[in-house]
Amino acid sequence: MRGREIVNTLNEHRTPDHQFVKWWRKEEDFLDYDLIDRFLENLSSNVEIGGVDLLTMDGMWGELQRVAGTRVKLVHDKTGDKVEWVHKGKTGVHEEVCAYCPETLMTIFDVETRGNPVD
Repeated sequence: MRGREIVNTLNEHRTPDHQFVKWWRKEEDFLDYDLIDRFLENLSSNVEIGGVDLLTMDGMWGELQRVAGTRVKLVHDKTGDKVEWVHKGKTGVHEEVCAYCPETLMTIFDVETRGNPVD
């Protein structure tokens, strides 16, 4: 798939629930995840990839739980859904409470995988 074909595929299959894209190279030796809008912004017409899958918040939450395990927890309260995230920082272990939104899931996923979701 090349740039225009990728855009057409995403536009054909995307629903309002889809926030994320999972994509891989045609050699199937590299896999990555991104916010759909950011992925499209960075997509060039000459790039060639093997394929894409669209993910919802629930789908990305499942991927985040797969890589972070018990370090992430979804909390429902009166003010809205939150993500509790326990991670190592420069000064030790930190617990953060963040809004449950696409940007939060992507940021935590990138930190947890160190930019390499497949080991």
